[in-house]
Amino acid sequence: MLEAPKSPTKKLEYVVKRAWEDVEQPHLQPYVAKLKYEDRQCTLEMCLTAQEADIYQNARAEYDKALRTSSDQRMIQHLKSQRFICLHDHFTEQIRKFDSIRRDDPCALDRTIEYCQVQIQYAPVARRAFENDPFHPHMPEHPGYHCLIQILEEEEKVGEALYLAKLAWEEGWKGDWAGWMDHLANRARRTTSP
Repeated sequence: MLEAPKSPTKKLEYVVKRAWEDVEQPHLQPYVAKLKYEDRQCTLEMCLTAQEADIYQNARAEYDKALRTSSDQRMIQHLKSQRFICLHDHFTEQIRKFDSIRRDDPCALDRTIEYCQVQIQYAPVARRAFENDPFHPHMPEHPGYHCLIQILEEEEKVGEALYLAKLAWEEGWKGDWAGWMDHLANRARRTTSP
């Protein structure tokens, strides 16, 4: 018996909404460009700050230059992936910067959470870029998930933290997600049991 062809899976669409994006006064809006990513399985749109647009544009220029001047296909593929990995790395830097001062500066906590959320929403693109980069044999850690889970646990939002740990594990990011899920599940049981 012939099997019926599988219907194609629906393309995943992500639109990253960021703080200040819908401000009606353009001079107050910090975003200067929009990143549009599309492949066969996913599309993503995200506003970029001037710094993020610069980072992306520099990585794109390196890739374009390599296309014209290099015959090393691995390096070209690496630079192609770097166009998107560079933003993941930038979000990592911002998370670490604001997380390091969040206990002393109340505004830093909000910025930490914002960058964690942006990096998590950007994860589908970053994951594809890492998987296609010949110089990254394994998925790296994901500071956005890690840091936001810690913050949620500190705020006693164990269910949300557990959900994010499971999501990070399912996406394949490096880390002891199974151990963290066990810890959070045990903590959730302790807080809900009489």
